[in-house]
Amino acid sequence: MAMTRPFGLIIYQLLSGLVFLFGFPFLLLYNLSQGKFSESLVERLGRYPYGLKPVDYSPDRRPVWVHAVSVGEVKVAVALVRRIQEQIPDVPLLLSTTTPAGRETAEKLLGKEIPVIYYPLDFYLCVKRALKFFRPQLFIGLETELWPNFLYYADRLGSRLVLVNGRLSERSFKNYLKLKWFFSPLLKLYTLLLVRQAEDAVRFEKLGAPPDRVRILGNIKFDGLADQTGEALENKIRRQLKIPEGSRVLVAGSTRSGEEEMLAAVFERLRGPFPDLRLILAPRHLNRVAGIEKMLVRKGLAYALYSRVLASRDPERAPVILVDRMGDLFALYSLASLVFCGASLVPKGGQNILEAAAWGKPVFYGPSMEDFRDARELLEAAGAGIPVRDPEELARKMEYFLEHPEEAGRRGAAGRQALASQQGVTRKAAAVIAALIKKK
Repeated sequence: MAMTRPFGLIIYQLLSGLVFLFGFPFLLLYNLSQGKFSESLVERLGRYPYGLKPVDYSPDRRPVWVHAVSVGEVKVAVALVRRIQEQIPDVPLLLSTTTPAGRETAEKLLGKEIPVIYYPLDFYLCVKRALKFFRPQLFIGLETELWPNFLYYADRLGSRLVLVNGRLSERSFKNYLKLKWFFSPLLKLYTLLLVRQAEDAVRFEKLGAPPDRVRILGNIKFDGLADQTGEALENKIRRQLKIPEGSRVLVAGSTRSGEEEMLAAVFERLRGPFPDLRLILAPRHLNRVAGIEKMLVRKGLAYALYSRVLASRDPERAPVILVDRMGDLFALYSLASLVFCGASLVPKGGQNILEAAAWGKPVFYGPSMEDFRDARELLEAAGAGIPVRDPEELARKMEYFLEHPEEAGRRGAAGRQALASQQGVTRKAAAVIAALIKKK
């Protein structure tokens, strides 16, 4: 039975309506001027190509809607979609994402297997239009996607809600707890919450999730990464960047504001004993590339933009390659002698360190890894995760491992093996979802 509209949701709908009313003209102008989201705006308003409309809304033919936000989550969602297809091949599926990079990744991985769409803006008219168009029998959200209007109207229209790979970092939990009165009714809408760890289960239950609907399944992001690696992918990216095998390469992935300057200083120090060392610098947000370029110029570090290196026929000799496009970081990790994972030397909670571990690389990171505690514990237990307090310690430890490449290789291999031991969560999640669908 659909829930009565709670007072908190009424307030949210009024505020979101005002934001949409006054903000949409500016959003439209911004899209027209930047080109960003321009082709997605219609879908984000809840209007989709008529050819995607299900021809049959009978219970067995209503689609299962899977939603992922970022590129990393999209990769997880694609793996989950394929496992669900194995379990229940006759049930239609669709995948939504929020960003152009996420959609591009999904379409690249899925081809024409299932429809890929943009998730609607969380304004009630957009949400109702999208849900009435697709009428999903089940909505699967990854991690912690709690969009109030969407969840409420999905429930009202008879869709069951499932959260997969649910997590709440300590920082996020404290923020959510202040608004428990608002989030508790939303969590009660879920038929099932599949969470990563026991501490996630406790946090969701404290926020108001019914304990009998919370199940600890493990981290779905541990799955499938090793299967995505391969000599062919490594050879392709090595050939594109014209980096010979055996070259010393430091790959710094998903870096945030402030970290690039620290890494530039670390890199300059390491080039003393290792003059052939190269740095591949991949910021988390591409709108910061111009600012990073200015910093590199100020420091006198020669660099080349990644896109230009790919387009050039001549070998690029610049010691720094600055990545200015999304979607290639996983492949770039294959070239690394050492990896630094960003959002960790600044208080941002860290980023996914498992992608580098899948390639058998030792991974360095700063003290802020709250959002990836389980991954950190897994790799540190294997000796493949190497925490540092500050840039000074990072430089010192990296110098050691560059001097001892055999130890770096052993530790990286141990990390890959530890990751392989955690496989199977995606298949378990798909089995639970298939059983739920069959149960009706």
